[in-house]
Amino acid sequence: MMAWDRLRRQWNFDSSVFPFYYLDLIKYRHLSQKIADEFGVYHESPQILVIKNGNCIYDESHSGISMDEIVEQASAA
Repeated sequence: MMAWDRLRRQWNFDSSVFPFYYLDLIKYRHLSQKIADEFGVYHESPQILVIKNGNCIYDESHSGISMDEIVEQASAA
């Protein structure tokens, strides 16, 4: 929740351009491995994945999560 709260405080863009989805993978643990397999990432919690055109173009976890970097990665290419 700490990482999610930090992201919400830094939220300064139009979410219709970059929609965010919160998945409680502790509560829905069965989704964790499916997402990790689908996008080729190692699951950590908390973790952010930037999915673009069906591919994970960025993933970060814990204190490395930064809204500025998320927006930069989502805006690239």
